[in-house]
Amino acid sequence: MKLYELLQEAPLPSDWDPSMFDRPGTSFKAMVQYAKDRAEQVGRGSARVAFKVPYKGRDTVIKIAMNTKGLRQNEEETRLMDDWYLASLGITIPLIDYDERNSMPTWIHTEYARKISNRQLDGFFGGISFNAALEFISNERNYRGPMTFQLPDSVHDNDTFSSLHDLLMSYDQLAVGDLSRKANWGLYRGDPVILDLGGTETVLRELYGGR
Repeated sequence: MKLYELLQEAPLPSDWDPSMFDRPGTSFKAMVQYAKDRAEQVGRGSARVAFKVPYKGRDTVIKIAMNTKGLRQNEEETRLMDDWYLASLGITIPLIDYDERNSMPTWIHTEYARKISNRQLDGFFGGISFNAALEFISNERNYRGPMTFQLPDSVHDNDTFSSLHDLLMSYDQLAVGDLSRKANWGLYRGDPVILDLGGTETVLRELYGGR
């Protein structure tokens, strides 16, 4: 897994008005509509909307909160993605910038990742499937007793497996169930990366009653 350089760049595209994302003066609906008028929508969840934005010659993504849950997810995600060690693992999409005008970020700007198929993702873990790799790491993290299977050396020596293992063992607030969703993964510069870190155990408990 490559170690990607963290980028320090100007907030938002140069032709966007940052004041349009100030809360509580601007409604969530108005913020989302402002982005829709200027960018292609590429994703939508229950709390945030993602837009593809050409930026300095490359595609990037801006995720905008569309309710208070989205603000809370943005807050958790920026806290994690701004962590140097987490970013150095190279298994999460690189953060470009985020809203610092508000107490909780209304938007997050990240690099863009292409979609990844189940078959592609399975091919990155040294000979076992993505689900098997995640199950093994989850069992080890939760101390559920002896492992039901042993991993071959090709998996232990695999960069992607090692990065995911280090991520989950070092950040126990990350919800394994949220990371297990294939839609939460993409391809960035040829490597698989996690696209969304906002669904931490804390957020799921606070906003959704756990999962």
